Amino acid sequence: MSFDHRKYRPVAVIDKPDRRWPNQRIEKAPLWAAVDLRDGNQALIKPMSVAQKRRFFQMLVELGFKEIEVGFPSASQIDFDFCRALIEEDLVPDDVHIQVLTQAREDLIARTFDSLKGAKNAIVHIYNAISPTFREQVFNVDKAGCKAIAVRAAEWVKENRPSSRIPTGVSSIPRKRSVPRRPISPLK
Repeated sequence: MSFDHRKYRPVAVIDKPDRRWPNQRIEKAPLWAAVDLRDGNQALIKPMSVAQKRRFFQMLVELGFKEIEVGFPSASQIDFDFCRALIEEDLVPDDVHIQVLTQAREDLIARTFDSLKGAKNAIVHIYNAISPTFREQVFNVDKAGCKAIAVRAAEWVKENRPSSRIPTGVSSIPRKRSVPRRPISPLK
């Protein structure tokens, strides 16, 4: 019961030769990523249990979502356990990518990859807080130092991706959404 985008007519193209985007036409449904399952300890007073998350995940699959963020496994034991349950119980359809979120810290990235062992298709979102208050009060760095933290995290992921210690089959390098996704081989 996937969403059928063909029932809608496209909007007329606006002729604006001095601008690129108005002349572009959307010809297929956008790729929607569900982030509803990331409720961890920072979001709800009483986070969902693994069983509740499993029911919610199944509903999102039935609705046709192909990218589903399943949590923040390095920050929440429930999210870690949920991610492991999805993989170990083979609950993720072959055409669905599970997504996880982690901070740009080596220990948390390693924990995140531990949660994904055995995943067929996974996306890892790495983030780094960049607000002035966070940079100055938590990281105690300037803008260049904050960028260096993010670059080092990306390098660590790249150095430790599937070809070495991290299991194969995990898409780990941050990328812009406009870049086509490369095929990901299943884990052994």
